[in-house]
Amino acid sequence: MNPKYWKMGFATEVANLLISYGFKQLKLHRIFATCDPRNIGSLRVLEKVGMMKEGRIREHILIKDGWRDSLLYSVLEQEWNGN
Repeated sequence: MNPKYWKMGFATEVANLLISYGFKQLKLHRIFATCDPRNIGSLRVLEKVGMMKEGRIREHILIKDGWRDSLLYSVLEQEWNGN
């Protein structure tokens, strides 16, 4: 997302819409997401929409400058309250 739109709630709104679609239309039981541990904005969005941190996936993804860890978040259908 373009930085000029950061901190305006768009990422949280989109995340809520995607989770709602996953549970209501697709009838999923569990939805998960990963993010770079250094990306504080992304992890805050995941927590705002009701996802719980499950742990760290070590050296999960290879980016230009080397292997990076990812944080794993998830929410279960019965936990989600439609934020």
